[in-house]
Amino acid sequence: MFVTNSLTGGGAERSMNLVCNELLYRGWPISLVPINSSGPDQIIPECTVFPLDRQWQGSLKDTIRALWRFHKIVHLWNPDVIILNCDLPEMFGATLLGKRKLVAVEHSSIPWIQRVQFGRIVRRILSLKRVTWVAVSSRIDIWPQGSKPQAILQNPLPPKRLFPIQKGPQNIKRLVFIGRFSPEKRPDLALEIGAKTGIELEFIGDGAMRPSMEVEASKRNIKAHFRGRIHNPWLEIQSGDLLIVPSALEGDGLVVIEGLQQGTPMLLMDIPDFRRFDFPDKNYCADLSDFVSRVLEYSNNPKGLKVPVEAASAILHERELAVVGDCWEDFIYQLV
Repeated sequence: MFVTNSLTGGGAERSMNLVCNELLYRGWPISLVPINSSGPDQIIPECTVFPLDRQWQGSLKDTIRALWRFHKIVHLWNPDVIILNCDLPEMFGATLLGKRKLVAVEHSSIPWIQRVQFGRIVRRILSLKRVTWVAVSSRIDIWPQGSKPQAILQNPLPPKRLFPIQKGPQNIKRLVFIGRFSPEKRPDLALEIGAKTGIELEFIGDGAMRPSMEVEASKRNIKAHFRGRIHNPWLEIQSGDLLIVPSALEGDGLVVIEGLQQGTPMLLMDIPDFRRFDFPDKNYCADLSDFVSRVLEYSNNPKGLKVPVEAASAILHERELAVVGDCWEDFIYQLV
């Protein structure tokens, strides 16, 4: 049984939808429990789905109702292994009674960032329940002790390039930010890059920082479009787009890997979480001025910021669904 925040919403949710489908195809009895109510993802789970329909940021009563449903489903379905993904599923797993084989997946290097003390309590309870910790990247340690995960199970990608980019302009027409509007993702830095280069910005995503950024863009007459969360963001990518990823911290960096799959030119913040990809130096920027100068340098040659095929192919191979499915099967066999 896989437990996620919702059917859609981020890289963790989509990855688990893919993993559930792959394991189902291989003959495993799989169920998925999305806690929060949401629309469908572009990857539709084909396994048994038990939605709890909790309202995001809903009332305490709503959370208690969802918890009651969760306990009832676990009791009736009686899974051999329960796999918890991200903060809310961890909390729900911590409330389970009796002996259950629990696995928690560390998707981020900064989990429980908004409720640090509560997160410590939840993880202490999970520790007492002898939870097995795994991570989606070898660079991620298990918070708060900093211990090493017992397995690395990388996030998979869909099996083929779904949204090829058509031929078009040979210069940079738009800067594109895809992701959550939160401090560690630095969407505000992307806004500054647009302001200083004068190039139109396309923001795809949502989060707490979005309203203030919309006000700032309007006040300063920055050419920025805030599209909100989009079902298939890569369908929006056009020839002449440059992906900007200015994160201060990252977990798996799934937007970067999806950008590789789409063949999108990109510039990344020069942080260890991205340096592990070992891209050419021209794809990394140390600060705002570095981003601005690199954008201007390649303004008439965005294709020069595509990651070479030989560098991309090795990364994409280990994210193939069959490869990731093998890793999950090996891991589950060890548990059961």
